[in-house]
Amino acid sequence: RVDLSTEQFRIVTDKRSKKRRIQEDSEEEFELEDSCSEGGEESDYEHDEAAHDSDDDDEDENQWMVTDDEEGTPKPTEQKKKLGFKVTQVKSASKTPAKKPKSSLTTPIRPPSVSQQPPTSKPTVTPLERRASPTQPQGSPLPYVKDSLNPAGSHVHNHLKFLQNPKDSQGRTKDDPNYDPHTLRVNYKEIENHQKVSQANRQWWDIKSQYFDTVLLFKTGKFYELYHMDADIGVQVLDFNYMKGHVAHAGFPEVSYGIMAERLVKAGYKVARVEQTETPEMLKERKKKKNRTGPTPNVVNREVCSVLTRGTRTFCYLDDTSALATMESGSSCVGPLLSIREVLLPPSNDDSSGDGYVHPVCEYGVTIVDAVRATVTIGQFADDVLRSRMNTLLAAFEPSEVLVQGGENGASPALQSLLRSVQASQQNMSVERIHATEQFPKSSALDSNARRKLERKSATVHPWDVKETLDELHRKGYYPRGSRGQQDQASISRWPKVLQAAVEGNAELALSSFGAVLFYLQRNLIDQDILGMGTVKAYIPPSSSGTAKASSIAALTNVVTQQEREEDSVSLAAQSEIFSSQGGAAPPVEFESDEIVLQEREINHMALDGTTLQNLEVLFNSQTNSASGSLWAKINFAKTPHGCRLLRAWLLRPLFRKEDIERRADAVEELVSGAAAVAIEETRKKALSQCGDIERLLTRVHSMSGVTSSEDDVSRFHPNERAVLYEGATHTKRKVEDFSKVLNYLQTVSSIPENFAGIDIQSPLLQKLVRLISDGGCFPDVTDELDWFFENFDVKEAASGSFEPFRGVDEAYDEACDAIERIERELADYKDEMCNHELKPSHVARSKWKFINTKVDSKDKYLIELPASVQVPEDFHMKGKRGKDDKQVNKYSTPVVEQLVQELEHALDVQREGKSRGMQLIFAKFDEKRHLWAAAAQATALLDALGSLAQASSRPGFTRPKILECPPDGMPSIRVVQGRHPCVDTTHSGGDFIPNDLVLGEAAEKVLLLSGPNMGGKSTLLRQTCLLAILAQIGCFVPALECSLTPVDRIYTRLGASDRILQGHSTFFVELSETACALRGATRRSLVIMDELGRGTSTFDGCAIASSAVKHLVERNRCLTLFATHYHSVLDEWQNEPTVRLGHMECIVEGSDPTAANDGDEEMEDERDHNITFLYTLGTGACPKSFGINVARLAGLPEPILANAKRASASFEAELSGMENNVSVSQRIIDTIESGNFEEAERIWESLQ
Repeated sequence: RVDLSTEQFRIVTDKRSKKRRIQEDSEEEFELEDSCSEGGEESDYEHDEAAHDSDDDDEDENQWMVTDDEEGTPKPTEQKKKLGFKVTQVKSASKTPAKKPKSSLTTPIRPPSVSQQPPTSKPTVTPLERRASPTQPQGSPLPYVKDSLNPAGSHVHNHLKFLQNPKDSQGRTKDDPNYDPHTLRVNYKEIENHQKVSQANRQWWDIKSQYFDTVLLFKTGKFYELYHMDADIGVQVLDFNYMKGHVAHAGFPEVSYGIMAERLVKAGYKVARVEQTETPEMLKERKKKKNRTGPTPNVVNREVCSVLTRGTRTFCYLDDTSALATMESGSSCVGPLLSIREVLLPPSNDDSSGDGYVHPVCEYGVTIVDAVRATVTIGQFADDVLRSRMNTLLAAFEPSEVLVQGGENGASPALQSLLRSVQASQQNMSVERIHATEQFPKSSALDSNARRKLERKSATVHPWDVKETLDELHRKGYYPRGSRGQQDQASISRWPKVLQAAVEGNAELALSSFGAVLFYLQRNLIDQDILGMGTVKAYIPPSSSGTAKASSIAALTNVVTQQEREEDSVSLAAQSEIFSSQGGAAPPVEFESDEIVLQEREINHMALDGTTLQNLEVLFNSQTNSASGSLWAKINFAKTPHGCRLLRAWLLRPLFRKEDIERRADAVEELVSGAAAVAIEETRKKALSQCGDIERLLTRVHSMSGVTSSEDDVSRFHPNERAVLYEGATHTKRKVEDFSKVLNYLQTVSSIPENFAGIDIQSPLLQKLVRLISDGGCFPDVTDELDWFFENFDVKEAASGSFEPFRGVDEAYDEACDAIERIERELADYKDEMCNHELKPSHVARSKWKFINTKVDSKDKYLIELPASVQVPEDFHMKGKRGKDDKQVNKYSTPVVEQLVQELEHALDVQREGKSRGMQLIFAKFDEKRHLWAAAAQATALLDALGSLAQASSRPGFTRPKILECPPDGMPSIRVVQGRHPCVDTTHSGGDFIPNDLVLGEAAEKVLLLSGPNMGGKSTLLRQTCLLAILAQIGCFVPALECSLTPVDRIYTRLGASDRILQGHSTFFVELSETACALRGATRRSLVIMDELGRGTSTFDGCAIASSAVKHLVERNRCLTLFATHYHSVLDEWQNEPTVRLGHMECIVEGSDPTAANDGDEEMEDERDHNITFLYTLGTGACPKSFGINVARLAGLPEPILANAKRASASFEAELSGMENNVSVSQRIIDTIESGNFEEAERIWESLQ
């Protein structure tokens, strides 16, 4: 029997790899434990594998070795299917069985006895927030035993004091606010107390000292190895077992890199891939060229080739792309990278701006990087004390990783609290602190040019410094340079327009955040992949009249407006329409100022802030924080990932201009029924559903092409170009698969115009989308360009690695091929000339002449073989011979042949180089037409998003809303007949949802004061109204019999009761903060809903606040408002106001008259009084009671408590009624005295006596 607790397992890929990694580098000393000799780079466990190969010869390699007494071990077949490779047993030094204890790095482990093999255990890894500085177990570390299997907490790194209290490269400890967790000061003398510091050992520590917060996947032959504290993480996260030895050690084969790296990143770790960038032959050559000074190199060179984090995964051919499957379905498991630069503003005492103005307390510069699609978005804006705009940005983009400034002058406590609260609800977001001064990693490349290209000008970097950022952008040449002779300012003339606007507009904070991103991308070695695409967009937060705009970013406004209109397809359809609504003089203004009217004309979209998105459950439901049950889930029927992203952008940014809404709604309506509906259904089934993420694949092809804007092609200096990969065939196959996919996807969508051919389309927008450019549309004709690639690119041949470039792709390669053909012809002509005129006898020479060594890799190419009997000229130099006597054959070379062979060798070198980068050249040629492919992707995304809205609109009971004009002297309004909540199909009791009618604004009634019982449907009606407005303004049909409304510029919500404990905000504070936002920011075109304002404090304070809020909304904001309350005094106060309408949610209470007083006799109480039936319909007037005790009975409160509560409620009502009567009499006396009717006053007074 085999006790698995004493066994080690090694992952191998096939039978031959049992004796794997007989290192090609015979000169390298690799093993960090010094158990390998200089003659190989083989790990110690490989010797064990070789020693036990004889034991495993008869083993079925498709099976696992599992003992009967092993508990909790997954079934071999299941594990094998999951990992996709086999595990080979490696026996430990001791054969004594030992049970596996439950131990961790934070729990001291009892030292093993001398006669017992140390048990294995898996450590508890440092929490993610402390992952940058791995710590040691509490107390003294356990002793280790060399050449034995050591448990967690007893390896060499557990004994190193410089790891227990780490210092950064500048000698700062963790208690220093400027401590740099990325770097480590290594004490090699202390290491030597435990093991010899070999060249390979020092190589690992040198890299680790610059990437201390990163897990190093250290390449050794065909395997990635994890050492020291990284091995602890591998054992914990990846379920590895330690290898024997006193150095913690684990690993996996190269083919499994994508799976393992993704698991580490998902767990919150940074992962650095360290590759061998030198072959053994290259090492030997380096040794020969070495100067006498310095040590002789005995280890192949290694370089960091990539660093993966949550926000910088590009999902290249090396990575596991399984996470993209959920991302393409609308999930945000792979969110962008967000960089935030914050500056606090001094407090202002200037109140001249009025009630509607909120003084900003801070200003933000942000940069958002979508690494999957290589898109950069920058912005700058001011924010209020609640960080409302930042909260909206976080809700809209859902970043996976956030960069903030660290150190003493870093992110404010308010921003840090906000990020912590987001992390609490969004578990897959991490926060990275970038200090004002950082150390940039040194490149270990052997070539000085490569080091210069990969490193910054100085090792000390200031990531947030704008000038240094711009200098670095110019130096690296990510974007095209201006013409020669231009000055610095003019040299950005060919940069992306948004970046130009930021530089010219002095958007210092936006550029500062961009600088931190630049530093991070360079450190992670993906800067060229992301910035090389040249896609930079602008971010402008949802407009608010309550917060000041950042004046320094005003230059971005025009750019982002055009950008948004393109995404909304507004500018697309406007090419074929001329709208008169933009022209003409505005009518006279009676109720609004000229400034407000002008502001309305500048609005393009409805603004939805983070609070509104959360309260209305637009993207996620509030219970599970998933998309299920949200408005997004109800309209998302997109078939393509890029169409899904566009639809989501539309949902977060509904249209505001009537003509824009109507234009999109026209297209949706035409796709709901008729011939166009049949065509879109066919298109969605056969084209869009077969089309993957074209935008992402275009980014991948660009990255694989190596195309850059730089004049000196910096991509060829990337460490990946030098990496020695043993799974080249697999990587090549993945590259070809990505390229083949994008070709097939584009070919599939190219047939879309044919599906709509012959259909009379009325919508100008839809007509533009489904007609080719040649027919007056905007859909690009990509057929001819695609045919060229299909004809000249053999997918099977390329996947097998035997692809050769074809003519017209690489001029140098074509010239080399021509040169080879020419040289071969000249050699043949030379043979004929020699045989006919110089060699005797000519007929023997002609028949026996033979060129040998003609293969590409042959040495002494094209030697001439002739019988010794043939007479040759003097310039025929004999190089050798074979045979004897009459059969002797001589080998000759001549000056002419030597010259031709020299030319041939050069041509072959050029050809060989062209073959090696043949696919890269194909990719580059494809990338040259990226604008064409991107146009096709954009057209399909627009059509897919419209098709999704059409499918949502085609459901029973949905109707197209009527969008009304709202002139300056008009009144905003909304009218809904038999409207339903779009996300609620049934009531909580299982019945059909009960529709409601709602009218606001038509009869001068802008405010609805809504009362009614708890659970009666007030909140549902409030949310329903807002969601119907959102659906209407994205161009979708709404669930109602009839619906008409004037466009809403912004929705404000005050709903629910929740605190923000991580931000230090109580429930009542959150309630009033949301109210303040609405009161300060709402305009006449806004829609405000408030539910039970004032319930977080005393009854009198809450009632007063609610009444004052209603007064402000009625007299100042004058917006459409739905105000739900249980304060009946508020209802009484506003019942005679013409702009206010009272309404209630109807119900039936069985038993006595709900308005009658109860005498407190429980025995006389009708049992039917316990029953309340909710009708969920909106009625006129106020509700007499809130029936809270009835709801308490439904909730299951004990009857004695309910009886006491009912008596107390009756008493309170009687007391309040008496107080109100006294107030009424007092007011009558005051009124009579003021009118001079003293007799009436005296009579009232006497009646009171």
